[in-house]
Amino acid sequence: MKPDIHPTYYPEATVTCAACGNTWTTGSTQPEIKTEICSNCHPFYTGDLQRIVDTEGQVDRFYKRLQAREEYVKEQEAKANARTSPAREIAELNLGKRATDALLKAGVTNVGEFMKKYEKGEKEVLAISGFGQKSLIDAKKALRAMGYELPEAE
Repeated sequence: MKPDIHPTYYPEATVTCAACGNTWTTGSTQPEIKTEICSNCHPFYTGDLQRIVDTEGQVDRFYKRLQAREEYVKEQEAKANARTSPAREIAELNLGKRATDALLKAGVTNVGEFMKKYEKGEKEVLAISGFGQKSLIDAKKALRAMGYELPEAE
């Protein structure tokens, strides 16, 4: 063996647990060893499996990500509900000035009122003065593009 290449061996090295403060001796190449957790305080060895060992805040970070995900999902649901709201103004359909004015003159100011008329049948909607077949087709396309489910016309 070559001389002076091997590390110094300490037969009485002290090991200290940072979590519970327990100390013991062992053989090592370091005179002092510090551990984050030992067999006296680890949940697997103590039987206290309900306790979570949190090193460097990993559990907190996980819960923050979980909460952020839940908030994101709620926000997306709220956006989807707002997008298909029956209280949405009829002018947002961009049907054109003549068709929009005809609907407003007939008292149809929002999408919910238009849907009620459409449920009664296409003839009910086409009976509105100034609102023709092309306007009806455009309205149905715009509603479907926005995510609305059109009721079955009689």
